[in-house]
Amino acid sequence: MKIFFALLTIALVSIFFIACGKDENPTPQPTKTEQLTGSSWRLDTAGLDQDRNGTIDFSVMNLIGGCIRDNNLSFQAGNTGTTNEGPTKCNTTDPQTTNFNWNFSDAEANLNISNSILTPLNGKSKILELSSTILKLTRDTVISGFPAAIVVQLKH
Repeated sequence: MKIFFALLTIALVSIFFIACGKDENPTPQPTKTEQLTGSSWRLDTAGLDQDRNGTIDFSVMNLIGGCIRDNNLSFQAGNTGTTNEGPTKCNTTDPQTTNFNWNFSDAEANLNISNSILTPLNGKSKILELSSTILKLTRDTVISGFPAAIVVQLKH
């Protein structure tokens, strides 16, 4: 009888720990669309990745004027977006906002943007990182006859 109660106690304790370890309603992770459309993005850093490992080897931030660095991009659900010139325009006759289109491709591994005034982001770029705070994109290019990649990182 003692063995029966010992086994019953072990079984009940095991069930208790297994039941307590389950999360009946885990918090769902945001989708890539939700992360992209959560709030507006602004340029954080940009540069060349000579060895194409996803890390900037040569920053070009000193070549990008403040009138570009203060711009922000807002992606909306429905594959549209708006670029806002921010407080400083490069050309005072440019409109304050410009609309663009976007979509994911290749199982959400790439981001396609058209009509953005941030030229390096136009076209198809590989997503290196997309979170609720960072959007890091890369695209292959050729500079002075040498293959390299452009890396652009945006943040909220």
